[in-house]
Amino acid sequence: MTFEETNHIAAYLEGLLSKEEQAHFEEKMASSSEFRKEVDDYRFIWEQSRLLKKQSEFHTYDNWSRLQRRIHRESFKIRAWNWTRTVAAILLLPVVISLFYLFSVKREDILASNEIIEVTSAPGLVSKIILSDSTQIWLNSGSSLVYPRRFTADTREVQLTGEAYFKVKSDKEHRFDVKVPGSMTVSAYGTEFNVSAYKDDATVEAVLAEGHIEVKTEDALSEQLVVSQQAIYNKKDGRLQVLGCNIAEKTAWKDGKLIFRKAGIMEIAKKLSRRFNADFIVKGRSLVNYEFSATFTDEPLSDILSILEKTSPMKFKMEEPVRKDDQSYHRRKVTVTLE
Repeated sequence: MTFEETNHIAAYLEGLLSKEEQAHFEEKMASSSEFRKEVDDYRFIWEQSRLLKKQSEFHTYDNWSRLQRRIHRESFKIRAWNWTRTVAAILLLPVVISLFYLFSVKREDILASNEIIEVTSAPGLVSKIILSDSTQIWLNSGSSLVYPRRFTADTREVQLTGEAYFKVKSDKEHRFDVKVPGSMTVSAYGTEFNVSAYKDDATVEAVLAEGHIEVKTEDALSEQLVVSQQAIYNKKDGRLQVLGCNIAEKTAWKDGKLIFRKAGIMEIAKKLSRRFNADFIVKGRSLVNYEFSATFTDEPLSDILSILEKTSPMKFKMEEPVRKDDQSYHRRKVTVTLE
């Protein structure tokens, strides 16, 4: 085959022949099997050359290197994200716990400040209460105390009806107020005192055992007390007096004792009534001004009445309580006859 024929085949394979030349070339292939074989051989070589040329254009190593770098970058991003997420979770957990704790405590404080408790000591019994600030209170027979389950305001405030002894936990920033509805308020920061405010008494009394207290009436009267003083508020005329007193006599009830120092029969009857849950009826007038001095600890009512009867011209008659239809009992009745 001549050089010209070889170039002619190459031009055919490259698509460079004119229409007439291509038609003539294809007629020649159709008429000569030998020429057609030559063209097929050149076609194979030509196609392989094109493939090799394309492979050289792929830059396989560079492409593989770029692919590896991309894989490393994506892997690093994933590891970095997982590490960041783990660290964030570790750091966030205490924050979440703290927020939950603060929210719970705050919510509990709100609920506690809104929860009001009322405790009433049963007739004939003395009850002890410990408040949320560790203040200790002894509640006398038939007395009631109203207070919040937890103090959250600037002032610690309770309300008393009856008699109670207060041992106030010291707190210089939060005053402790004992309010007696309709009469006066006793204020302290950390001390011990007694307040007697029974509804059927004509007076309200505050006795200071330790430290100091301030007594304020609803009429804006105010007095500062020192140890062994008592403030007496008269419900009828609104007067407020400060007098000396015997602390043991005024506060012995919280320890289960009854101390009388020059006490009249009406005062004795009143204290015995509360201590033993009994109704006293006093008859006669000759002993109205008679004064008694005695100390009782664990004696039953019958023994106390017997001792008083032996030391003064009076007689006692005690009726045992009668059971009601609902299986409860009437209060026992004691009749005192002054001779």
